[in-house]
Amino acid sequence: MASIFHRSKQRRAERAPVTESGSINLVPLVDILTSIVFFSLLTYQGATMAALTSFDLTLPPVVVNTPEQLSRIKSEKDVLNLLLAVRVDNDKLTVEHSEQGGFHQVIQGLDKTSLDQLEALMSSIRTKYPQNADVTVIPADEVSYANIVHVLERLKLAHFTGISLTTKARGAAAGA
Repeated sequence: MASIFHRSKQRRAERAPVTESGSINLVPLVDILTSIVFFSLLTYQGATMAALTSFDLTLPPVVVNTPEQLSRIKSEKDVLNLLLAVRVDNDKLTVEHSEQGGFHQVIQGLDKTSLDQLEALMSSIRTKYPQNADVTVIPADEVSYANIVHVLERLKLAHFTGISLTTKARGAAAGA
């Protein structure tokens, strides 16, 4: 009975003609290829990669209520004179903003003519307040996503860039 050492030595001797050239260790090769891919991606300056890794990290505008707050603002472009909201219901659109005395307009329906009216109204608000590019969309719970998307598209056509989508508080709806 031969020991394990002698059997493995005998097997190596039998395989010697097949493995004369030696064996290839693939671990260093995989390490090198991984490093090449990593550094290639890290140093790539193409437009596609720049589009994938760019983030807009601008701070939100400041709402000014008093002259003291206005004096602390560094630039006029950071001042937001208007808080704008669009409420989307199943049968109407409501546009409100915080202009002196308040603004409240209801557009009946969610068809093409209603969306055209919304776009015209929002474009006029955007031209009146050019520093304000922010609007909040508040859909009702039962509104379909297609209608919300149509409203968001029209706001984008009216040149609003800071469009946020939010929901009303459940507690506030129960109390109303």
